[in-house]
Amino acid sequence: MSDQYQDKINNPSIPQFFADKTVAVSGATGFLGQCVIEKILRKCPNVKKILVFVREKRNLTVIERMEQYGKLPVFDKLRKEQPDFLQKIVTLPSNFEKTGFDLSEENLKLLQEEVNIFVHCAATVRFDEHLRLAFKMNTVGVRSVIKLCRTIKNLVSLVHISTAYSYCDRKLIGEEIYPTGWDFDKLHDAMQWMTDDMITKLTPDILKDRPNTYTLTKAFAEEVLAKEGEGLPICIVRPSIIGAVYRDPVPGWISNLHGATGLVLAYGKGMLHSLWTKSEVKIDVIPAEYVVNCILAAAWKTGVAHEQHRRLSMTSLSGMDEDGDSSQLSRVNSTAKSLNCLAEADSTLIHKRRKSIPIYNIVVGDKIPITLGDLVGILKNTFYTYPLNDVFHIPFLQITPNKTLYRTIQFVMQYLPAYIFDTGLTMFGQKPKLLRYNQRIHESTHNLQLFLQNTWNWETKNVGRLQGQLSEEDRKVFGTTAHTVNYRDYLKQYAIGVKKFIMKEDLEGYPAARRRLWRLRVLVYCSQGILLMLVWRLLVSQTSTAKNLWHLFMSLWFKFLNFFPISSTLQKSQIFNIPFLSRFISI
Repeated sequence: MSDQYQDKINNPSIPQFFADKTVAVSGATGFLGQCVIEKILRKCPNVKKILVFVREKRNLTVIERMEQYGKLPVFDKLRKEQPDFLQKIVTLPSNFEKTGFDLSEENLKLLQEEVNIFVHCAATVRFDEHLRLAFKMNTVGVRSVIKLCRTIKNLVSLVHISTAYSYCDRKLIGEEIYPTGWDFDKLHDAMQWMTDDMITKLTPDILKDRPNTYTLTKAFAEEVLAKEGEGLPICIVRPSIIGAVYRDPVPGWISNLHGATGLVLAYGKGMLHSLWTKSEVKIDVIPAEYVVNCILAAAWKTGVAHEQHRRLSMTSLSGMDEDGDSSQLSRVNSTAKSLNCLAEADSTLIHKRRKSIPIYNIVVGDKIPITLGDLVGILKNTFYTYPLNDVFHIPFLQITPNKTLYRTIQFVMQYLPAYIFDTGLTMFGQKPKLLRYNQRIHESTHNLQLFLQNTWNWETKNVGRLQGQLSEEDRKVFGTTAHTVNYRDYLKQYAIGVKKFIMKEDLEGYPAARRRLWRLRVLVYCSQGILLMLVWRLLVSQTSTAKNLWHLFMSLWFKFLNFFPISSTLQKSQIFNIPFLSRFISI
């Protein structure tokens, strides 16, 4: 009988593991945090409680935010099965930008006494975030989580959510923590006296080959876990680009514009017309539920391993005699006296921890079935069938590796209409907005440029082993492999989810939206035709070469018409006597 099969028999299922345990979730109000909490409550109904970190925001108190939180569509299925599910959610007013998370003594004691599983999702995911804030949230925040977890009495699992692009300066990303080349302690000390302007000027030098502060500070966070997380039951989950929910719990559910969602919306609104990349590039977008499944399965695996290790340690300690105890004490004293060796020993230990901390690269990888070109085609069909309301232009996107063509299309199709539109708004006393939207889209595509032009290879052995260690029942509910996803259907659900959950548009309004889009298409094509005729008329009147080409084209055209009986009744002179045509195409 294999060890893996024996583990399946001896280990509890994931719902059994979560039963009677208290889970703490940071970043609970974010998109991923919402999905994690929903899955725990619905599929692990015997969980004791979930502690969530929430801060006041936009003139809303913590209580008001949680009231809105419980009404989110992501909880619709859970709400039907467990109408009182909010009673298991305990809110902890906090602020991750402050020391100690600004927790009250009462809530801090609650965490220390009751938490068994800690899922750390909190982070700033803006790619263009200022380095000071990104460092404070994504790196210093992890250090504070470690400090907090060391005071928790019965912690069995700490799951840190990183990103598959934390080491995007490498083409092959393994299941280990790589050195960043920076001493984040010294960097942190320097930030204490540097101004924001100084940090901004130094940011490009600090980033080196990395595209943004998000990936760098996420890599710093992993180094913090390697260097300061000794003795804690830690694992790291690295998802690629997290997309909308595919099927469970709500098809198409999405609640933010990060990652690919902003581009999907910009395309559907007719505001994104050009991308500087190749159409055969594959973008690694993974449905949110597979990331959630990996998080819960990783928490289970880490917790089970920790409890087994603790039982073995207790057995080992109970068998130690007095001589052994004395020998252990002597070894500690000897080590304490030779402080000169501690740095080297610690360095060796950290090197081992970089490779020993369980890391799960949850990606689609080389099994991605569609390219960027396929994606654009699918989105085009979807948004023509289920168009958004109040689009600015018909959905159209040209993918080109030619930077000059990219900029030309961007100017003609995006910026020029925006200038004209905003000028009209200003003339009517309204605030211009379209140019501002285009600038945001440009910034978003610029921040994603590295991910639109490159591909990576990830090692995923740990995810495969994790999947293999799940029971058949757990594999059906908490499966971590996204290879079976029908991406054409998924992208259709994604686009519909953007319309329904981001734009809050009624799905019953499709017929009216289709009529508006059809009228817009007619208007766009007519405008383009008139513009083409004007440009051509100008060229014909100015250059002899254009005249000769026009003569050749018209002669070939009438030769073609002579093949049809109806053309025999039409003479060239009759056609050119039509006033409208004679103005624009006469020679």
